[in-house]
This record gives sequence, C-alpha cells and structure tokens, in this order.
Amino acid sequence: MHDPIDQLLAEHGEIMADVETLRRAVEDLHTRGEDALPGALPALASVGRMMATRLLRHARKEDEALFPAIEEAIGMPPGLTSGAFGSPTAVMREEHRAIHERSLRFRETLRELNEIEHPAIVAGGARLRALAAQGAGAGGADAAALAETGATIVELLDLHFGKEEDILFPMAREILSREALWQVTARMAEIEAEAR
Repeated sequence: MHDPIDQLLAEHGEIMADVETLRRAVEDLHTRGEDALPGALPALASVGRMMATRLLRHARKEDEALFPAIEEAIGMPPGLTSGAFGSPTAVMREEHRAIHERSLRFRETLRELNEIEHPAIVAGGARLRALAAQGAGAGGADAAALAETGATIVELLDLHFGKEEDILFPMAREILSREALWQVTARMAEIEAEAR
C-alpha cells in the first residue's frame, strides 16, 4: 500500500517549490514595485495555475480523504465532523478556505494585470505609470496589490503546512489503522483520477 501521508508530504514539497517562486517575486515586487512586473508576470501566472489546480486538488485530498478518517478515528459525532469548532480538522479546513480565498484574489489580480496593464508594460513605462496610478486610485490591480496578496499566501502556506507536518500528519500516523490508511489512499486516488 502506498502511504497517503507520504504522498501528501511529497505534494507539500512540490507545492512549496512553486511557492518559492512566489516568495522571490513578492520580494522583488516589494523592492522594485511596478518595474518588477514585466519579469514577474510569467512566473506568477505559473504559480497562479498551480494554485488553481494542484493546490486545490491537494486540499480536496485532505478535506475529503484524510480529515474524515481522522474524525472517525477520534470519535467525532457525524454531525460535527466538518465544523466542530477547535477540532484539528476544522482548523485545517478553515485554513484551506482562507488560502483558497487569497489564491482566488491573487489570480484575479494577475488576470487584471495581464488583460489591462500588461500591454502597457510592453508599450512603455510612462503609460504604465499612468495606468498604475489610475488603477491604484480606482482599486485596480497593481504591483502592490499583487505583492500583498502573494505575501499573505506565502505566510498562510508556511504556517498551514508546518502545522500539518508537525502535528496533524504525525497524529494521523498514530491513530489511523492500516484499513483506514488504505481507504484514505483509495479516496485520494479517486480525487486524482477526477482531475485528469
């Protein structure tokens, strides 16, 4: 049997490799502002695609396969499984929601930059600065908004994955039976197949 915890840990590593790209881009955006956008947009678009695919699929594996197994093992009543305040899985699910909300905002900001401002980036700096000034005043997308949202995502993922790796996954290894781990593996495989 393939160990589902090992699979989730491997996915953390793959996701965090992409998050390092985001971390560097955020630092560059903080340092150089709008001047960093032309070089950063392709890398950030790649990170945005990862968030919309692999990160969402990874969270589904936890929410729909691992967390229910943990909830059953610790004896949570069926009506409380997904929302029991303070339970380890409820906390992780809430963090998933927060991460995905920021991820959506990040991708929307990228879309706005690519559709509205990217042609101006290519055309010339003066026009970009004028558009950026208009966008900032009107609440539009700019380097600062992208950097702020990106930094929040990096921080949330660092903290969230840390909790899972240091607390939740070791707990799962201790309390889940071989049969429960097999069921988690089977459900994770179904989720992966659905994505193809």
